Amino acid sequence: MSEHPSEKPTEPIYQETKPLPPRPPQPPQPPRETRALQKPKSSAGSTPKAGPANYQQQYDYDRPTPPPEHVPGRKSRITAGLLGILLGVVGAHRFYLGYKGLGWIMLLITAVSLGQAWFVPAIWGAIEGILYLVMRKGYWSVDAKHRPLQW
Repeated sequence: MSEHPSEKPTEPIYQETKPLPPRPPQPPQPPRETRALQKPKSSAGSTPKAGPANYQQQYDYDRPTPPPEHVPGRKSRITAGLLGILLGVVGAHRFYLGYKGLGWIMLLITAVSLGQAWFVPAIWGAIEGILYLVMRKGYWSVDAKHRPLQW
């Protein structure tokens, strides 16, 4: 009899590893100048160009570029904040960001109390909405899949 794939035991996501050995001490390095501070190298009799070739020598292009402003699939920080402030009583901001369990809890508090305790999830949602608008790092800056929120 074959087992269904969902009934097989799963492997742990993270496996125990040995701690890394300590790094050997390294002699102190003299401070390096960045490319922006270095003078462009030129041949003996020529002057440096003022065009695009010199532009690349002045600035460091080895750094990674920041992510683009709009990435499909990423949630908006402004939308999450406004949903929390305006519709926090039903947990709309939690559903929007993918936190369905907390969204259902907020909705059930309102429904089970027949609207008598509406102020509890309303205050809860308003505070979370403000935190989504203000905080730039940590729990309030990512959605349920740990993708950063965009403006």
